[in-house]
Amino acid sequence: MVILLQVELVGGYYDAGDHVKFGLPMTYSVTMLAWGAIEFSKEMTDLNQIGHTLRAIKWGTDYFVKAHTQPNVLWGQVGDGVSDHYGWERAEDMTTSRTAYKIDEQHPGSDLAGETAAALAAAAIAFRTYNSSYSNLLLVHAKQLFTFADRYRGLYDEFISCAHQFYASYGYSVKEFSWDNKYAGVQTLLSKKVKLVHMHLY
Repeated sequence: MVILLQVELVGGYYDAGDHVKFGLPMTYSVTMLAWGAIEFSKEMTDLNQIGHTLRAIKWGTDYFVKAHTQPNVLWGQVGDGVSDHYGWERAEDMTTSRTAYKIDEQHPGSDLAGETAAALAAAAIAFRTYNSSYSNLLLVHAKQLFTFADRYRGLYDEFISCAHQFYASYGYSVKEFSWDNKYAGVQTLLSKKVKLVHMHLY
């Protein structure tokens, strides 16, 4: 869905060697960074890398907070992959049109809203001991986006159609762990939780 409005969406990460900000793989990347910061916080701290990691996460989460302009509105893409491939230039010299695309109540995207909620929630945990006010802000947005994803259901690439040939939501096959499917990661986290419960019981 093309919206002819001015929205301030500076920040976030480009995709691969392109100048497009694809929401689904970007949120996945930030979720993985945050997960790493949570799981390996001691090791990162010991190696004096936790600050770098949190800054990398924050570059993404600051963008997600800006892109979440209303409880049920999320700007999910900036730029178009097809037209972007015609422009070979540095980001600093980019002149390609920057159209922004959103999901909302009439054009839902449970996958995109849910993954953004996951990224923000994971980042909230990662920041909790370092910046509690920022952690709380991320959690507010995460909860709103989760509710949006649950209440207004649909696949984001049905409405941000120019994302379809690049990052479509293909469903729930468990053959891989990727930006489209994190079921194997959920199984890993669940198995760790079950193991802890088992240890407490015995």
